[in-house]
Amino acid sequence: MRKPLEKELKSYREQGISLYLNGILSNPKTIAKACQIAEGGGYMRDYVEDEKGRIARVDFDFVKEK
Repeated sequence: MRKPLEKELKSYREQGISLYLNGILSNPKTIAKACQIAEGGGYMRDYVEDEKGRIARVDFDFVKEK
């Protein structure tokens, strides 16, 4: 699972889209690794658009399981 996600995120970066992990600017490798080893929850994606409706950034925020 890690490699396909990392590849997807690299594609976003190549398009100039910023990637954030828990509110901190991050990179594809770090995010993919965090998503793979997450325990007690998972990561939720949030796509943030610019004023023209294009994706400007993708946030990955940890969400605890209940």
